Amino acid sequence: MWRLQISRYILIYVKTWLLFALKNFSTPVAFYVTFRWAGAKPAIALAILTTIIQIIAHRLSREKLSPFFIVASGFTVLFGSIDLLIDMPMYFRLEPAVTSLVLGILFGYTVVRGRPLIALFADALPASVRPDQSQISLGYMRKITLIWTFYFFVKAVFFVYIAFRINLGELILLRTFVGGGSGLLLILGEMFYRKRRGSSVSANKGALG
Repeated sequence: MWRLQISRYILIYVKTWLLFALKNFSTPVAFYVTFRWAGAKPAIALAILTTIIQIIAHRLSREKLSPFFIVASGFTVLFGSIDLLIDMPMYFRLEPAVTSLVLGILFGYTVVRGRPLIALFADALPASVRPDQSQISLGYMRKITLIWTFYFFVKAVFFVYIAFRINLGELILLRTFVGGGSGLLLILGEMFYRKRRGSSVSANKGALG
């Protein structure tokens, strides 16, 4: 019986993240697949078309565009549109680095001003892993945002370094899965830490009580 319950939990978990990835990261995946078969310009064109289709689908279903989708697709369209107008696509190679740099600056700004930007991304996570922000202090959110700021700057340097050392398809694949995977590990690590931290606080309160 317990094996069946674990299997169901795993299936639900996998389905949740697959739907999340489909809604937010279809554009870079479509780019990579097309690049491998048809080259840079057709891949850029399909990435832009995929983004437009997803925006229309969001509008029809009255869903808000998540920050994950905006980041994954917005810069793709911006840099892709520039490269479609020139003979040899080159600016698109800088997209991962520029995206990380811009996010690092924005996250860093919200460490000292306004609502920490990490809160906006946390709100867009699947409901099963979305944190209850009413239970999280503003100071803690700012510290997590500062960690993400450092993370984005490190990624920007990494993507500048490899931008012209690998082909464009491999670059976008790294941007999506290595960049996205490292971000996911950071999210899971924070969740684990927060859970342990909460357990410790509860235990201390119980001891004091």
